[in-house]
Amino acid sequence: MKSALKQFIRLTILTTAVLVLAGCGFQLRGSDGAPTTSLDSRYSITIQTAVAEFRVKLAESLRRRGFSLVNQDPDYRIELFDEIYNEDDFELVPDRLDLDIRTLNYRISFRLTGNSADSEIVSQTIAMSIDYTRYGANELARDTAALSALERVRKQVADLLAERLVALISVD
Repeated sequence: MKSALKQFIRLTILTTAVLVLAGCGFQLRGSDGAPTTSLDSRYSITIQTAVAEFRVKLAESLRRRGFSLVNQDPDYRIELFDEIYNEDDFELVPDRLDLDIRTLNYRISFRLTGNSADSEIVSQTIAMSIDYTRYGANELARDTAALSALERVRKQVADLLAERLVALISVD
């Protein structure tokens, strides 16, 4: 009788686990959970920019979309130039705490060329703005808020640019 009860409990636990995993959207994906690639792996690209932080974000986004990143003999070459500037909007809160609201404006100009340097495919700009608040007297906390906003906007722009490159190269 005890073994039948144990088997029933085991079966109930196993069934519950399967139902919970199926109900929460658990799916077997790749090792990093990245979406399926939308480009053939034959496309290779090189990124030329002085902005190392943006290069890393764009490289991650491009790899998730099926590009191979190479330094020599790429199918496509992308040159990037970025621009960052803040707009300030200072307000005083009744308890005399300075509330520093800023808008971070970020713009990436890019030029996409084919394997020969003369074959320009497109030259465009992507611009995005994000509002963030810097508070407190501590300058480190204020700088951390600004860097956090910059990281968020760089990731969003990198994803937008990668999507645009997929669309441009798929048509090309």
